[in-house]
Amino acid sequence: MKLIWTAFAAGQLENIYRFLINKNKTAAVAVYNDILDDTEALLHFAGMAPIGPLLSEFSELYRSLVIRKTYKVVYYIADDIIFIVAVFDCRQNPGKLKKDIRKI
Repeated sequence: MKLIWTAFAAGQLENIYRFLINKNKTAAVAVYNDILDDTEALLHFAGMAPIGPLLSEFSELYRSLVIRKTYKVVYYIADDIIFIVAVFDCRQNPGKLKKDIRKI
């Protein structure tokens, strides 16, 4: 298995970090590292996250890994590659996630 972050997802992770660092540097680093560490765990068990029913209309079978009860890493698996397509703050409107996925 291989893990690939799309530019969109990497940008979202960077935006989360930038937002948090203005409030609390320690928290920003902890959240950033937790997202990366938990995502790396997918290399050992890619199917660990449930299939997201919100995104069932799309052609890819998207899974959503919830991290810290606040963030959702959205990914799909194709040809032994895990594609990270979005990092979503669960406190936002879920419709935003669908719009983001349509852009990809």
